[in-house]
Amino acid sequence: MKILFIIPYIPFPLNSGGNQAFFNMVDYLRHKMDVSILLQVQYASEAYDISKLKEIWDNVTFFVFTKKDDKQPKVHHPFYYKWLIKTKQSIERKIRRQIIPENIVFTPDFIRQESTLSTSIFKELDVDYIKYVTEVATYGFDIIQVEFYKLISLGYLLPSNTQTIFVHHEIRYIRNENEMQLFPRITKSDQFIYHIAKDFERFALQHYKHIITLTEIDRQILTKFLGQNNRIYTSPAVIQTDMDTPPQFIPCTSNRLTFVGSETHYPNLDALIWFCKEIAPYLRKQNFTFTLQVVGKWKTHIKELQHSCPEMEAVGYIKDLPSFLKGSIALVPIRIGSGMRMKILEAVSADIPFITTTKGVEGIDLLDKEEYLKADSATEFADAIITLSQNTELQEKLVKQAKSKMKDIYNPSNMLEQRFDIYKQILNEPNK
Repeated sequence: MKILFIIPYIPFPLNSGGNQAFFNMVDYLRHKMDVSILLQVQYASEAYDISKLKEIWDNVTFFVFTKKDDKQPKVHHPFYYKWLIKTKQSIERKIRRQIIPENIVFTPDFIRQESTLSTSIFKELDVDYIKYVTEVATYGFDIIQVEFYKLISLGYLLPSNTQTIFVHHEIRYIRNENEMQLFPRITKSDQFIYHIAKDFERFALQHYKHIITLTEIDRQILTKFLGQNNRIYTSPAVIQTDMDTPPQFIPCTSNRLTFVGSETHYPNLDALIWFCKEIAPYLRKQNFTFTLQVVGKWKTHIKELQHSCPEMEAVGYIKDLPSFLKGSIALVPIRIGSGMRMKILEAVSADIPFITTTKGVEGIDLLDKEEYLKADSATEFADAIITLSQNTELQEKLVKQAKSKMKDIYNPSNMLEQRFDIYKQILNEPNK
């Protein structure tokens, strides 16, 4: 069984939930299938990451597209030209440092500026990349699988004699709806773009023969959206955990809160803005002292966030995440998106209690007050933090019961085998 994965990102290092999920899936499948991966290099550092990945996956075929830089002008003195460019860049950096940044995080229209609405309409792909994908796709694969909305339009290019799959990590029109609800006001232009993007998503999905969602809720949404029930499958994301090991619970007694996720995924940024702007002030009014450690890549907006919430500490990438998280309470104040929040699986895996919203836990079969605490308003979220911090018995109850539920429903081995069974089922279907 020959399968080609096409993804827009380099799934290494394992510094995000998405990278972990894709890595774990391929690491399992490469021993059962003939696996190939088509990647595109956008930054010089990614070439190194791919080389490390090739060392780990020595039985995987890599197709790597690197855009040729053919826009360099002809110059009289190349070395002098390079020196001038570096000097210009240095001066521009110094100029930017002199500008006092505005507190853009809390401007009323910030959500609209950062939302995915304007980028949800078809965006033309690089011509050379299209040629490369078209050529590789003809190499006799049984299945070609495309992942992430950025590449959803590739369905128009793939050969008709191949089983094609799109893995929908996050339904875009649902995320757009969530973000628009947070706009100060919804304009006619917003509505116009939303409907065009929704139509584009529907028709682009119809160019794939099969669709995989991460949650049953998303599968039901797409079934109604596309008007079809067959050929839409549910296959949750996977993080490697030892579910058979009893929970190693360490109580949170120091009001240490943690958040896992990078700012490049806007729902994470929105979650922390909401925490800093509305939840943290309420905690202070209740004389609740705390620290919030943020794990992941944060650079652009961290200073604005810390100005509003000095209790926040950016700790960057943590190699041994479960050990770092122990003794804390995980916060998942997510208000935007669909799909599966890997940070919840990471919290359960690390044997720590967590607090989240209805949107945050959507698609994950856990029960409020039994395996976690749910809060949808700022005051409810703050009250839940205070309650859980002061009750170590409740912390332990939530941890143990969440771990037990995860062992039964989200066992990594079972989920990996479930994905493999989907591929076998697809290959047994007529190629229409």
